[in-house]
Amino acid sequence: VISGKLYAGPEVDIWSCGVILYALLCGTLPFDDEHVPTLFRKIKSGIFPIPEYLNKTVVSLLCSMLQVDPMKRA
Repeated sequence: VISGKLYAGPEVDIWSCGVILYALLCGTLPFDDEHVPTLFRKIKSGIFPIPEYLNKTVVSLLCSMLQVDPMKRA
């Protein structure tokens, strides 16, 4: 949606669930900024902070859910 493409179906829902899961586990959003263009840039980059207290399995799940390419999400 941010990239201006049409709704991609379940892949978009997986990304949304990844954002919610991250927020529940970390207490913050994976992508955040008050400046909207900067926020969009962060989302498109797919880079988000990974707290040290998360175990490898959770990190792997979050990384696959928050994958920038919708076709690579799991």
